[in-house]
Amino acid sequence: MIQVMNWLSMAIGLIPLNRQLSQSNIVLDYAMMVIVPCLYLGSYLGIILMERFGLPYLDACNSVCRLSNNLFMHLGAFLYVTITLLSLYRRKQFFVEFETRLAEIDVVIQKCRRVAELDKVRAQAVKHSVAYHFTWLFVFSVFIFALYYDSRELYLTFGEYAIIPFMVSSFPYLAGSIIQGEFIYHVSVISNRFEQINKLFEKINQEARHRHAPLTVFDIESEGKKQERKPTPAEKAAATKAIYSNDPKLADELKRQKALPAKQQNEDELNTSDEEDDDIFDYNEGMMEENTDTTSEANLPDLFKLHDKILALSVLTNGEFGPQCVPYMAACFVVSIFGIFLETKVNFIVSGKSRLLDYVTYLYVIWSFTTMVVAYIVLRLCCNANNHSKQSAMIVHEIMQKKPAFMLSNDLFYNKMKSFTLQFLHWEGYFQFNGIGLFALDYTFIFSTVSAATSYLIVLLQFDMTAILRNEGLMT
Repeated sequence: MIQVMNWLSMAIGLIPLNRQLSQSNIVLDYAMMVIVPCLYLGSYLGIILMERFGLPYLDACNSVCRLSNNLFMHLGAFLYVTITLLSLYRRKQFFVEFETRLAEIDVVIQKCRRVAELDKVRAQAVKHSVAYHFTWLFVFSVFIFALYYDSRELYLTFGEYAIIPFMVSSFPYLAGSIIQGEFIYHVSVISNRFEQINKLFEKINQEARHRHAPLTVFDIESEGKKQERKPTPAEKAAATKAIYSNDPKLADELKRQKALPAKQQNEDELNTSDEEDDDIFDYNEGMMEENTDTTSEANLPDLFKLHDKILALSVLTNGEFGPQCVPYMAACFVVSIFGIFLETKVNFIVSGKSRLLDYVTYLYVIWSFTTMVVAYIVLRLCCNANNHSKQSAMIVHEIMQKKPAFMLSNDLFYNKMKSFTLQFLHWEGYFQFNGIGLFALDYTFIFSTVSAATSYLIVLLQFDMTAILRNEGLMT
């Protein structure tokens, strides 16, 4: 799915051809990024200046149809010109830098996974892949339906010249949605890397849960027993000989009982040797002796650096795609409000009276739904990436609360974990995915837009359209 989107982006001139190669043919890379905008501007200016091949200049298009189509066309021009200029400004530099940093992150993650013995864990990755591809399949289906409806209606109206009005109607919104698809892809990559390092943090957390710090318990009675004089081997032999000489049957029974549990006693001593070692803590040496197995706390310094690198990658991605979110969200907001207005105040009253008016109304409804789906996916993935980054700090704080042995035995681990949690508190207030600081790309944006849309709709729905529709001959 990602490859299809990348090919489509290159075909309509939204990204360079060889975007991941720093040294390539500049003319070939940027040819489509110049040709396609020129075709769009030619179609847009041709319709306005020549007053041909546009719905507003048809006799069957009434005043409501003309106003709706002009708003849709000019709003699309604002969206497409803005994202095209920002794409030309970005060029290849972002894609090359993103892939370089991502490759460095993946190398360190693979090394940490080998240390933590997580190379064969694939269950959650498969589940994520299924949901990921299903989402992309749904988005592609919605876009195919929108493009099919628009192209079919325009072909019925303009015939072989339908490509000209199509370039100024659905094409700008298609291009803007594809740019947001690129943003979705890069944010999903960042979120996936956060998930991977969280699994490594969680592995350390599980090991800390099963490996608590040893406590030194001073047992006065046992210490006193250690000071008691132990019998020498000669004294033991003399006592045994005395028992044997006094009662031969008792001596045979003692020999048999000593022979039977000998093997079991040796096994018990082997099994309890590790537990005895766990209870020994030498304060003079300051070392823990119970962690004899290979553990993954050695990954902590690398994981802290990885987290910082992924956050830096998030800042880079937001700096490139955040400005392009602003015109897209604005277009989505306007199209959605006007689509609701046309559907409730016009289509419910005079549906079926004018084919062109029905076409424009349904075009608003279809693209408002399509853009809202894309906007929701953007917000959802940005929230997921922020939550995964916060989860890392929560896991580290949970590890600190358990006071594992490796943290108490080495101040370096404790200082690094404390610095990491404090640093993330400052980072959380400093950065989150946003549209150049105008709004945050999280679920609070949905509440803000719904509140603003409700205010505008209260005003728009108070207009009485019956007189206008009666003058246009749509009502008797």
